[in-house]
Amino acid sequence: MEMEVDDSPVLYPMQTEKPYFPTPDYSDYKDFASAGTAIVIDNVAFDNQIAKFRDRKASMSSTYVGNDVYADVLARSNSRTAFDGPVMCNPEIMETVLDYIFIKMGIDADKIDHPLVMTEPVCVPLYNRNLMSELLFESYQVPSVTYGVDSLFSMYANGPERAQDGIVVSAGHHYSHVIPVLGGQVHMQHAKRISYGGVSASEYMLKLMQMKYPTFPLKMTTTQSERYLVQQTLIASHTYVAHDYLEELASYEDPEVFKTKDRVIQFPFVAPVVEEKTEEEQARLAAKRKEQGRRLQEQAAKARLEKAEWTEQLKAMGFKEEADLDAAIKTTDGAIRRARNKELGIEEEEKEPPTFPLVDIPDEELSELDKKEKKKQRLLKASHDARMRAKAAKAEEMAHQAELARLDQERREKEPQKWLEEIHAKRQELVDKIKAKKQLREQLSDRRSHASQLRMKSIAALASDAPPPKRRRKGQDEDTFGQDDEDWMVYREISREDDSEDEDEANQLNEYESQLLKFDPNFLHEHTMNAYTPKNSFLHYYTHGLGPYDPAVGPSLEQTYQLHLNVERIRVPEVFFQPGIVGLDQTGLVETIQDVLKRFDIQARQRLVQNIHVTGGMAQIPGLVDRLDFSIRSILPATPHKSYHVRRAQDCLLDAWRGAAMFGRDSERLGKISVTRQEYDEYGGSYIKEHGLGNVRYE
Repeated sequence: MEMEVDDSPVLYPMQTEKPYFPTPDYSDYKDFASAGTAIVIDNVAFDNQIAKFRDRKASMSSTYVGNDVYADVLARSNSRTAFDGPVMCNPEIMETVLDYIFIKMGIDADKIDHPLVMTEPVCVPLYNRNLMSELLFESYQVPSVTYGVDSLFSMYANGPERAQDGIVVSAGHHYSHVIPVLGGQVHMQHAKRISYGGVSASEYMLKLMQMKYPTFPLKMTTTQSERYLVQQTLIASHTYVAHDYLEELASYEDPEVFKTKDRVIQFPFVAPVVEEKTEEEQARLAAKRKEQGRRLQEQAAKARLEKAEWTEQLKAMGFKEEADLDAAIKTTDGAIRRARNKELGIEEEEKEPPTFPLVDIPDEELSELDKKEKKKQRLLKASHDARMRAKAAKAEEMAHQAELARLDQERREKEPQKWLEEIHAKRQELVDKIKAKKQLREQLSDRRSHASQLRMKSIAALASDAPPPKRRRKGQDEDTFGQDDEDWMVYREISREDDSEDEDEANQLNEYESQLLKFDPNFLHEHTMNAYTPKNSFLHYYTHGLGPYDPAVGPSLEQTYQLHLNVERIRVPEVFFQPGIVGLDQTGLVETIQDVLKRFDIQARQRLVQNIHVTGGMAQIPGLVDRLDFSIRSILPATPHKSYHVRRAQDCLLDAWRGAAMFGRDSERLGKISVTRQEYDEYGGSYIKEHGLGNVRYE
């Protein structure tokens, strides 16, 4: 199954003005003032939040509601919401929001004389429903109120006949739910929740971006995350669900594929203002530059003249060039050194093998003076023998290396492909070793790293005179090494590695790469380790893209305000199928649907899978329905024909309101399941009447 995703490489500007939720058209309330029409409230047409603050300079209090909160900096910093997660917990803020709603509708009355239909989350606590009912009945004196689950209303809006049997998959703002509906009744006892939704996705995307760009010029806050990253720019516009996550992730390593997948989000920035200079200033600068050029020309002419004079002096002294003068100076230095050594009695380098006649004569036959001379000759003979052994060992090593080179050449000529494979393996092993040592050295250079702390403790234990106790008890003196910066100076001195081994490894690596460059046509110069630069690495274009970027010069001002979105496009929505990515100890959507189906018999399962309804704001992500449609096949019995249907809501955001509106038009049905004021006074605010699109009642 192919998934259509727009992969054209385009630079996407950061959008800040366009509303991120569609706003429904408003009707004149006067047409429905006395008709007893139900009012439907879904709380998704705007952000359900308020901001109250007092402007001391203007001596006035201001209240912002909904999207107006983003219009003022002080309002954004003082914003509060009536909800704790998906449930209402602050009736004071909710009352302000409801006032705003009724004012926008044009209601100007002491009470709301209309039945209300309100959406609520799955399994809302009794206490929170009591707060909402108390607010509606006591403050607004509504005649009746009906509660229903938003995702079930969405299913009803896409066809009342579909609301009889099916599974609702709601990828909502805070959580995701899987709810079975059978025979027009919701089986809430079998519903399942996954603790991942739009807010969690925005937080995850924010963490990924902060880790990827820790020094981004505009520090990304949670407010930006929820307003921009989820609803408008990063998640809603650029993420998609991969058909095969691991295969799609591996394809990003190909630069050509990566070029089509990378998205560049351009944040707004203010370019520096270039001051325009007057004609007089420009003329003065031009004259200054001309004077500087003249001085440079004079200096160059002077240098050429001095060089010509020096050449003439060399020729006058009988030298053709400077190399002849250097050779004469070297010869003169050698003659001076030999003359000085002769004057000081220092023997020159031995031309013939030295002799040591007194070494083999017994001490009894020697005088005291000869014994001293014999001791001196013994030392000279030991030194001479050591040099001879070293010389012989060197000659033997050279012969051994020549033999190895001959055997290596024979093996290369006899089995060239096998020889190349062995050289590649040796080179890769050496490269891995060099990289591991480099990484360890970087860790040891940081005093806060775990490796550095362990090594410091080991040094402290070795430096201690007393052996460390097997178990430290309360009251014993603790080790204080490392608390003083002087200790770390000692540690740095000790932690310096010997560079000789690194030099040998580098020489060996150069040897391997030279052989590969000479005999392997597929091994090019850019494949060598010395030619490796951050620009060639996956991490580089994962962060900076494949565009022009010079690390020496640094990014341009425009590039500094850019975010590159690539692997995050599939990583964030993949959590719906693999919650373990973000550390959730839960199953994914497919396994959760399978768990729900296991709670019904075979006939009921067949009815449920015929209508799998996907709704919620996160259901708009491309590929989510296709991935579900493909994956659900793996949890159902094998059949020659497709035995299930996965459908997405026509409008994932507003279908909940439209379903509730359709529900509210049926006044006869609405009257049977609404909680009236009399029932509220008798049973309390947590009382509800069960129906096929709402929560169940429990005590």
